[in-house]
Amino acid sequence: MLSENMNTDSVYPANMATALYEEWQKRNLDCAVLPSLETTAVLLDAMYQASLLREETEPIQCRIIVAPPTEFAGQLADGASELQVLRFTEPCAMTPHQLRKLAAAAGYYRSLLVVDANSKPNIWGMAVTGTEWVNHVDGEYSTELGLPKRLVIHCIGPGHLIAASGFQRVLETSGGKLLTEGFDPFRSLWLPQRFGDFRERMLEALDADQDHTPSPTQMCDSFVKDVAQGVVRRALRLVKNSGYGGMLVYLPEDFANSSYLDKWLRFRVLFCDDDSTLRFRRVMLALMKRARQVGQALGFAVVTYADYERMQDAELAQIEESLIEFAHLLADLMSVDGSLVLDRSFRLIGFGAEILGDSHVKTIHRGLDLEAGKTLVEPADSSGTRHRSAYRLVDGLKDALAVVVSQDGDVRFVAHHHGKLTYWPYLP
Repeated sequence: MLSENMNTDSVYPANMATALYEEWQKRNLDCAVLPSLETTAVLLDAMYQASLLREETEPIQCRIIVAPPTEFAGQLADGASELQVLRFTEPCAMTPHQLRKLAAAAGYYRSLLVVDANSKPNIWGMAVTGTEWVNHVDGEYSTELGLPKRLVIHCIGPGHLIAASGFQRVLETSGGKLLTEGFDPFRSLWLPQRFGDFRERMLEALDADQDHTPSPTQMCDSFVKDVAQGVVRRALRLVKNSGYGGMLVYLPEDFANSSYLDKWLRFRVLFCDDDSTLRFRRVMLALMKRARQVGQALGFAVVTYADYERMQDAELAQIEESLIEFAHLLADLMSVDGSLVLDRSFRLIGFGAEILGDSHVKTIHRGLDLEAGKTLVEPADSSGTRHRSAYRLVDGLKDALAVVVSQDGDVRFVAHHHGKLTYWPYLP
């Protein structure tokens, strides 16, 4: 049992505080809003130790934002403001046990506890953000969500913390390790190339959907890629935060009706091959069509993803909600024991898939850069059961792609690349 009056900092949060300061500076964030290094370590220590506690049978999940009451003067004066801020009559010391007691009231997905760290850290209120922030992915957070770019610390599960600037993730820890080594495969060349045929067909379908007078406005070649990646990023974030883990497998489109499917996968649920499994394609086409109409009205020659993000249009917003729901569906299906399997057009094939085959993969290459120009050979047995099954599948089906999320939040992309079975740690 942790003492209510503990005063011993863990070594690990102190290291994280130093790493956080370094990363904050690398990203050119405002260092003036950070507490002192010592106080930052105290905050991280309290959150880290709170993550090891439980309320009844549930692990603690909460968020804090480090800011004085003056930061929210406008919200405190206007109860109708977008961000609702509630001030306590008596601030309370920020200890692991206080965090445990208040976590249920400040639900992780809807609220944050507000901490003043000017002297001894104390919790002086809570800010209600709503759940919209969950539907935004790293690098796409909107300033319209109303949260200042102050230090925010997420307690997601035992030993799993995220430090952020407002909604922008800066640093993450899981399983007693700082997640400082990793890549964002979405920014690679090899990953988008595997979905190139699908992007081309979507652009062709958009052109074929035009009336007799072709539109002078075109969609950027990377538009489909950017939207699709946003959906998958969102799904992975949801699975990571759930604490259950999961696996997503992409197969070439011709595999769905081939003998390879039965040879390598045994499904808990296999979907009927009808139009309902093509939901993503239909929503994507509707999004592209409307974005082009709005872009044409605005006089754009080409509509990029950045242009789309700035568009204020009710129909586009409704279509985007459908994409958000699709991401939640992917996350839900991934949470079932086994694998969620899609083809490269995002057609839903089935879920709860057990990976078959008795081949034994002895080694795996860890990519040391985005394109795996350099790799490091590791023993496959050093990974968990879920990872090893993904290695076995991709080793046997070299055109398959697997994304594995472990229970502790570790994410790996697994593919056969440059003739090697390779994985990339995902660190957006």
